Amino acid sequence: MLKKSLAVALVLMLVAGLLAGCGQQSSQQQGGEQQSKEKELVFAIGAEVPSLDPQKATDTYAIMVGNAIFEGLVRVHDGKVYPGMAEKWEVSEDKKTWTFHLRDAKWSDGSPVTAYDFEYAIKRLLDPKTASEYAFQGYYIVNGEEYNTGKITDPNQVGVKAIDEKTLEIKLNVPVKYFESLLSFISFMPVKKDFVEKMGEKFAADADKLLYNGPFILKEWKHEQELVLEKNPDYWNKDAIKLDRVRILVVTEPNTAYQMYENGELDFVGIPPDFVEQLKNEGKALFYYDGAEFYLQFNVKRPGKPWLANENFRKAVGFAIDREDYIKAVLGGVSDPATRYVLPLLSGVEKKFVEEYPYEFYPKKADPAKAKEYLDKALKELKISDPSKIKFELLTDDSSRSKMSAETIQDMLRKNLGIEMTIKQVPFKQRLELMNKSDYDVVFAGWGPDYDDPMTYIDLWVTGGGHNNTGWSNKQYDELVKFAKTTADFKKRADAMFEAEKLLLEKGPIVPVYFRQRAWTKKDYVTGLVRNFIGPDPDFIYADVEGKN
Repeated sequence: MLKKSLAVALVLMLVAGLLAGCGQQSSQQQGGEQQSKEKELVFAIGAEVPSLDPQKATDTYAIMVGNAIFEGLVRVHDGKVYPGMAEKWEVSEDKKTWTFHLRDAKWSDGSPVTAYDFEYAIKRLLDPKTASEYAFQGYYIVNGEEYNTGKITDPNQVGVKAIDEKTLEIKLNVPVKYFESLLSFISFMPVKKDFVEKMGEKFAADADKLLYNGPFILKEWKHEQELVLEKNPDYWNKDAIKLDRVRILVVTEPNTAYQMYENGELDFVGIPPDFVEQLKNEGKALFYYDGAEFYLQFNVKRPGKPWLANENFRKAVGFAIDREDYIKAVLGGVSDPATRYVLPLLSGVEKKFVEEYPYEFYPKKADPAKAKEYLDKALKELKISDPSKIKFELLTDDSSRSKMSAETIQDMLRKNLGIEMTIKQVPFKQRLELMNKSDYDVVFAGWGPDYDDPMTYIDLWVTGGGHNNTGWSNKQYDELVKFAKTTADFKKRADAMFEAEKLLLEKGPIVPVYFRQRAWTKKDYVTGLVRNFIGPDPDFIYADVEGKN
């Protein structure tokens, strides 16, 4: 066995030393008595959190909140892996058997967090009855895919086993270099079997329909309005948590949220495009890449609209979009054109993946001549003479930013291709539901990485994948992804992912538009807040508001 226990113990001492000790509440003297002043962080998100069921949640807001109210075997903070519910672990010499040793920890009902809770949660993720869109994250585990796809029906054959209450064993098919990081993801958070079964379909529907083992508990959940989190007094590392309360308001309009920040109602906020230059000149604008990529996603099996299934038509749309102009018009110049699919920040074998495999498929500026060339090919294949007969609807969210985004693309397609696109705006939650049911023509969608590896983007589009609601299927693509997931040769694995990326852009159901960079600002008293390109964003677990009035 290759021992990691000592290293993990040292990291635990480090995190306790760095993150604890500063958790004393500020206080003030009143009438000779010491009265504590509660620390509250307030910020806004752009839509309702659709679900907080760890094995069913899929969106960035749920991941962010889930990171605060649950804790997995490990915790990733500011890009580094720290012990979570597991205080130490060992990895076998072949790097395929992981043994985790759990610390003493409690659920919010006072019962102990055990290895059985993790075994149940991971098998629940893979259970086809759960219908988790993230089940594929468990395919690295022995018989994980077989159980999820119904090839086997006995969950005891899955390579996850609680040896006793404090020991969990996970067996992998092949070594996975980012497995530690993956285990911090919301899908692998523990849940308590008897509580889940008691709640039934109501599980995770409201604040009192969940149990918590993370730094915070969800005290209130006013749907479509706000979530109120309070410090968990039973959390094992509670001394490292400075905040007493976190209020997360649902504010759909960025300009409204920014005005609330200016009025002192929010502690940090995203900067709307119209204000970026002003705050940049004032030295108040902060920037970071949040890891999200946005693209047009085509439903290739949409009845009555065969052009959506035509590869040349999709490429015509891709070359008709001016990515630089789009970013200037919609995002205030903040973001980068997506000329390829894989996010530039992700790691390759030794360097960044895009450094090891340089590639551009789409141009930063529109290429109308090439767009029309592809459109002519599509029209010929579809036996359509008049491009104005081609019509489709773009599904997007109901915010003002989304409307501007859709209208910008609409104008580009009208100008460069002579085709008409209509716009359908719906609330965020409804947009996700329509996507899941494949009830759309084209949708403006986005994806953020769950771990630092190109596979977090590549495996989205395999046949039958939990997030592949496009109807697109390609045997060669599936084989490349399967090879990349099963080979122990990291170089050959990266080669296969690059081939898959090129194939996706040439034949696949998406047209990349931009890699998102965010502009934001915060009050001076906000410290310890981490903005991430992988995992929960923002990560406020160890934030502080010392000095807030």
